[in-house]
Amino acid sequence: MRKKGWIKTSAKKTSLKVSDVEKSRITEYFQTLIEDFQARIKPPEDTKLNYLADVFSSWYRNYFYINEKWKSEAENRIENERVNKVVRLEYLGGDSFNFSYFRYTGQWHLVATDITLQQCKEMILGNSNFQPMFF
Repeated sequence: MRKKGWIKTSAKKTSLKVSDVEKSRITEYFQTLIEDFQARIKPPEDTKLNYLADVFSSWYRNYFYINEKWKSEAENRIENERVNKVVRLEYLGGDSFNFSYFRYTGQWHLVATDITLQQCKEMILGNSNFQPMFF
């Protein structure tokens, strides 16, 4: 017969609350990059196929995301549009971030830890895996 009892586990990681001022500063920093991506979107020749319609940023808790919106107008489509997250920056405080990208496996892959906004932007521009899919 086994004894039942409590087991001590490690403390739960508390996430850092990001102020609205910081969110605004970070969003504004990436706005030119988002606008450059939006300018590269080509109108589709055939709207029945999935096509990239928009690139935008968003926040969820202490995570900043760069997203792509895909649309389809095919008769047998499952959904009209879907949003894919491309890059995730976890705010660590000040000018420090963890950089991850969304892999084809359906999971986030941590690429770099404790890097600056400028380094994040350079990583996005330097690797097509960290950019929306332009055809």
